[in-house]
Amino acid sequence: MTTQNETKDKPRKGRTVWRILWGITQLTILFVFMGAFFAGGAAAGYIASLVKDDPVRTYEDVSTQVFSNHLTGFAYFNDKALIGQLRAEEDRRLVKKEEVSPHLINAIIATEDRHFYEHRGIDPKAIVRATLQDIMGSPVQTGGSTLTQQLVKQTILSPEVSHERKAREIFLALRVERMFSKDQILEAYMNEMYFGYSANKSNIYGVQAAARGIFGIDAKDLNIPQSAYIAGMLQAPSRYIPFEQYNPTGLEAGTKRQKLVLSHMLENGYITQQQYNEALAYDIKANLAQPRERAYRQYPFLMMEIEERAAKVLVDQDLANDPTKNKEDLTREEYRELLDRKRGDILRGGYHIYTTIDKKIIEMMDSIAKNPDNFGPNRTYKARFGSEYKEVKDALEEVGATLIDNKTGAILGFAGGRNFEVSQVNHTMRPRQPGSAMKPLAAYAPAFELGILQPGSVIDDAPIALENGAGNPPHYPANWNNKFHGLISVREALRQSYNIPAIKAYLNVGIPEALSYVEKMGVTTLVTPKDNPRTNDYQAKTGVIGGLTQGLTVEEITNAYSVFPNQGSFLDAYLIEKIENSDGETIFEHSIKPQTVFSEQTAYLTTDIMRTVVQRGTGSALQKLVKGNRDFAGKTGTTNDDVDSWFVGYTPEVTLGVWIGYDIPYKLPKSQPARSTIVWAKFMNGLFELYPERYPENSKFTQPEGIVRQTICSKSGLLPTELCRETGAVVTEIFNRKFVPTETDNLHFKARVIPYNGSFYLAKAETPDDMVKTRIGIKSPDRLDLPNNPDKYNISFKPLDWDKRLPDREDPRVDDGNVPAPPQGTSSQSGKLTWTANSEADIVGYRVYRSTIGSAFEKVGVVLQPHDKSFPLSQQGVYYVTAVDVTGNESGPSQAIANDSLLPSDSGSSSDEDETNAGPDSSTPLDDILPLDPTQSSNSGTSNNKPKNQNGGIDIPLTPPLPNN
Repeated sequence: MTTQNETKDKPRKGRTVWRILWGITQLTILFVFMGAFFAGGAAAGYIASLVKDDPVRTYEDVSTQVFSNHLTGFAYFNDKALIGQLRAEEDRRLVKKEEVSPHLINAIIATEDRHFYEHRGIDPKAIVRATLQDIMGSPVQTGGSTLTQQLVKQTILSPEVSHERKAREIFLALRVERMFSKDQILEAYMNEMYFGYSANKSNIYGVQAAARGIFGIDAKDLNIPQSAYIAGMLQAPSRYIPFEQYNPTGLEAGTKRQKLVLSHMLENGYITQQQYNEALAYDIKANLAQPRERAYRQYPFLMMEIEERAAKVLVDQDLANDPTKNKEDLTREEYRELLDRKRGDILRGGYHIYTTIDKKIIEMMDSIAKNPDNFGPNRTYKARFGSEYKEVKDALEEVGATLIDNKTGAILGFAGGRNFEVSQVNHTMRPRQPGSAMKPLAAYAPAFELGILQPGSVIDDAPIALENGAGNPPHYPANWNNKFHGLISVREALRQSYNIPAIKAYLNVGIPEALSYVEKMGVTTLVTPKDNPRTNDYQAKTGVIGGLTQGLTVEEITNAYSVFPNQGSFLDAYLIEKIENSDGETIFEHSIKPQTVFSEQTAYLTTDIMRTVVQRGTGSALQKLVKGNRDFAGKTGTTNDDVDSWFVGYTPEVTLGVWIGYDIPYKLPKSQPARSTIVWAKFMNGLFELYPERYPENSKFTQPEGIVRQTICSKSGLLPTELCRETGAVVTEIFNRKFVPTETDNLHFKARVIPYNGSFYLAKAETPDDMVKTRIGIKSPDRLDLPNNPDKYNISFKPLDWDKRLPDREDPRVDDGNVPAPPQGTSSQSGKLTWTANSEADIVGYRVYRSTIGSAFEKVGVVLQPHDKSFPLSQQGVYYVTAVDVTGNESGPSQAIANDSLLPSDSGSSSDEDETNAGPDSSTPLDDILPLDPTQSSNSGTSNNKPKNQNGGIDIPLTPPLPNN
């Protein structure tokens, strides 16, 4: 039984237990608060210690890093049609939020950050969950990053995994949320995140590039299943790439991930159950984007050139606008560094680059370059590398070609090479020796401009000795056929591409003056004394025939030739028409700036002599190769050992240069015509077929005012004299009116010449006329510049017109004061009268006399001293010979020789006139050397006394009488 006291104690005990429990609770709460406070402080301190070295970023710094994306750039043809995206490893295209499908936005938020619009940059619950999973080593790591944190990690921080980076990420996410709106953050996120590979295996950044690269549509057109697939790729982009050629299991893994995304969308109310079911049934594989050939695979040479040139025009523009910098003061290395930096900007900056390239033209040229039938077979050969020879295997016969619009300088198309996979060298931009294609640029056009030469001017194609350094023997350049052709016109010299006239013209102009014109025509590859004081192109006297330090590029020489059809004005060739930045603002636009190099008259004269090259010269094969009867001009070029082959030519509208050769120089296989000429014709025919109206067949070069025609002597280039007319050396040529010749021909002369010791000399005044020949010939303008040992050259140094040149020295033979002795040893052999040459040094020739029955002796022929001592016995009779010296003294007669082998059966015989004409003409080799003056008279020196016997017959003396002198 319970007592009263016990009854009173029960509520007291209950209250005590409650108080104890409450006290414990209070203490627990206190400890929790203290622990929380302590933990929070520790956490705060820990975070502060991790981010203490992180710089304080301003709004501008954060904005620049978050919103400045690497953007995909694009290039365009001259009709604004897309070439393709620039040659970058990534594809990134910016979009605004309103340009993105709401399904994709919902899919991203439902999967990556469902509380995005609620938090302030971080999600504490997600962070705690991720932290516990990390501490406990959970196999499932859900991650605790918000969209803001992911954006910070992608744009500002490095990808390293560490507590320090995570702390910085949290700290920066909180700052970003205070700086920018949710829509700004979401837009930046969608433009920045990585989505794996596209159908063309380019790296995808941003939802627009993902939509184009995965499904071939814009981001605004994505449906629910497509949106879910792309949003699912954010977790592990490489794992979910849906293209089998890059990831065989990617599509399967990606569709599983897509299903998870769709479930999140359903849970968060973004889609209905029906939409969920329909999305699961959607065939992702059937709707994937198809791979297509990328621009840098379809047009590799072009895309490389676009990048290089775009960088160059922007760098040059920056330098021109910066008063503190001067391009001329930069070293090549410094300038190259600026170009490399700018190229990087272009590849990442979302630029739009508009070019001058015509799509049809470059594809036509590329197809010709790739066709092996247009080139020689691959070759294996040994080439010199330094001091040793190495084998080059299976080398391609390469091509480089550039087509330029004359009126603008725009590059319409080019062929950089035959196979980019074999050689990545753009052969239009690599210098090679130009050979004879240099002659119009460095020799003839400058000489025309200065009035030194005109097309009809005459140059002596005769040997020339060029200094070859102290202590070295001189160098004797030769022509391609190892012959010297004598006095020829500039037109003829270029028509046959002779070297010696070009060298002489080049030296006459002066190397510095000549090369200054070449540089004005856009050539930048010349090595100047500033570049190399010891070895440079201003020292090379053979630079005009291609002996340059580096050579010229195909583009530069083509650009230089375009000056001539452009009336003497230089327009720098260009490929970049306009550049726009990612905002569509024009930051560069090409402007045409013509610069006068030559007068219109010089340009036309140069064109006209290069017309001759293709009409009947070294390029004449083009008359059959080029379709239609077109007006065009050009020049061939071949280097030593045939390692480079060129043809550069033009119509009134376009200029095309073509080079053929091996990357590692080696002799090209023989081709008639040259391969460069054949390929040039193929390119031009392709152009005419593409645009017949733009390049009409009847287009002609226009002759400017100031061009006149003038009759001249072809051997001097001066006004003709009667002597020049008598030789048939009169031609009509065109001139710049300012430089028409006013002097008369001073080369043609009439002179008495005589042979001696293998050479010809001017005859002495006292030498009888029948011992000499009066000739109209050319006064040699120069003595031959011969080497000391000409035999080692295996060529003849005498010009081909040497036999037309009059000697400039008098006969060196001196009269000994005595009458010559009669010739000895006369006899008749094989129908010829022969005798022994006199021993006197002053003998110049012999006279032959004949007597027939009943007549006195008469002179019937002359034989000059250097020739065989014989005379043909073409008539019956008695013959004797006399010797004549340099002053006209004649010896007594030799022993008489009777010739009766031709006595006729009747009394008839040939007339004396016929005999006299037959004899001297047949025994005078000089007629084969100089033209005979038809007005020349002969001095017979014979006696007309005819002693008769008593019966009225003609006495035949046993000893012939002396002839009258």
